[in-house]
Amino acid sequence: MLRMVGLQKAMVGAVSLLFLLLSYNLLKNRPTQTSARVSQIHIPVHSQEMRLWGGDLHPLHPCWTNPTRLGARKPWGYVMVTCSHGPHYHRAQISDAVVVAQLLGATLVLPVIKEAHGEPGSNFEDLYYVKHFIATLEGIVRIVGRLPDELKDINKTVVQVPYQVTQAYIQDKIRPVFEKNTIISLESFSPATPSGAKEEAVAEIEATRCLVTHRSLLFVQPIQRIGDRLLSRMREAAQSHNGHFIAVDLRFDMLQQKLCNISIDGVHHKKRCFSPLELGLVLRSYGFLSDAAIYLTQSRLDKTLDALRSMYPNIFTKEYSMPFNEENQYLYSGNTQFEMAVDFYVCTHSDVFVSAAPGMFYTAVAAERIVAGHTQILAPTVKHRLSSRDLVLSLGISPFVTRREHPVYSCFCEKGADVKSLSQGLESLGPHPVQNDQLSV
Repeated sequence: MLRMVGLQKAMVGAVSLLFLLLSYNLLKNRPTQTSARVSQIHIPVHSQEMRLWGGDLHPLHPCWTNPTRLGARKPWGYVMVTCSHGPHYHRAQISDAVVVAQLLGATLVLPVIKEAHGEPGSNFEDLYYVKHFIATLEGIVRIVGRLPDELKDINKTVVQVPYQVTQAYIQDKIRPVFEKNTIISLESFSPATPSGAKEEAVAEIEATRCLVTHRSLLFVQPIQRIGDRLLSRMREAAQSHNGHFIAVDLRFDMLQQKLCNISIDGVHHKKRCFSPLELGLVLRSYGFLSDAAIYLTQSRLDKTLDALRSMYPNIFTKEYSMPFNEENQYLYSGNTQFEMAVDFYVCTHSDVFVSAAPGMFYTAVAAERIVAGHTQILAPTVKHRLSSRDLVLSLGISPFVTRREHPVYSCFCEKGADVKSLSQGLESLGPHPVQNDQLSV
């Protein structure tokens, strides 16, 4: 009998010890204070989804005036253009070339991609529908595929052109060269040189820019097909969030910590691009859960992304999403024209777009998203901490949307909606300062 009682006591003691161990384990692994603070942001679930993924606005509609057609005027001379640095730059470069040819009354030779000789699939016709490009500009500028045979061996005069070239610059700097040589090649584009007074926008020129930038350059079917496959696979990977996923522009050059222009309280400063760790922290501060699906424009995963992957393991790249035969066909350095075009397509159609740094890719993708009503564009910024000289990172809706700072609004308009109230509503969603001392810079 005594032995039975002793056995019962031993069993009770063992159960009690097991209970204590389980309790300790639960307490040890409960969410940290930071996690609890983030959890409060996520309640209620409906508000969380609305804030994180947002809802599309109405697509915008073209509101530029139609450019004047050539009529019976016969063009003379030729304008050639060499594009570079990726599809996000091509739009600005080609629109400037069309404007130059239009004002000079010249024929535009089909654009050439500078990197095409060293990158398979990077010729103009490999990226864009040539027939569509010519058709949308019919009557505005004459376009030919190449120079006539008798002019092929003539030396072409190279002309440097500032982005957003003005009518005055064309008349003063380019026309004299063109009239002397009749064949000019635009091969070097540079930031616009500031002048005393800004030239008033010419409606005719702006209409041509709008048409070229937002209508004439249509990606070919292979790019759209691969882009749609990537979108489909990302939505499959994001089933826990109803198929919503984030596209982040974080490429190898950013991982090398090159300097970027960062806006601090409206003043531009030089700072290294945001690191994978910093991006992970700003995404977490905004409220995205650790199982959120993220598409990176970096073509392949490597150890430089480990800090981001430790916070967001559900990260995917083109290497993961492409079939083996297409991977070998299209994936090279991760920085070819074709690969950047695919990234451009995916970032344009993702539920949320985040850029690790300001630049032409961010600006060009934002334009296409705004036109389509996909305004969930998040931009990391650096701001002064209140009552301190310290700087902290924040993440919020891009001022392209909240303050309508993007030039695309000069080409497209909102019909039947109070744009001011929509912008104010988006402004209330951000920015969200990072609650983590690691992000003081």
